[in-house]
Amino acid sequence: MNKKEQMFCVLRCVDISFLKEKCLNLEKYLKHDNLLDIDGFDSISELNILRKIIGLENDKPIDILNNIKRINYFPKAYIIYRIMLIILV
Repeated sequence: MNKKEQMFCVLRCVDISFLKEKCLNLEKYLKHDNLLDIDGFDSISELNILRKIIGLENDKPIDILNNIKRINYFPKAYIIYRIMLIILV
C-alpha cells in the first residue's frame, strides 16, 4: 500500500490500531503547547461511527467528504478529510 492509499485508508481500514495511530499522529501535528485543534481519541470514535453508518469501501475521498458534509453531523471527520485532501502526497 503506497502513502496515498494509506492516508485515505482511515475510514476503509478494518484495523482499529491503524486508525488510532493515524488519529493520534494528526493530533500531535496539530497540537501547539497544550492546545488541541483535534482530539485524537474523539476523532477515532467519530471516524469509527461514521465508517459503520455509510458504506465507504469503493468511495473516493472526495465522495466521502461530500457524504460527511451532507450528513452534517461529523465535524471532526469533515476536518480530517479536508486536511487529507489538501495535503500533497
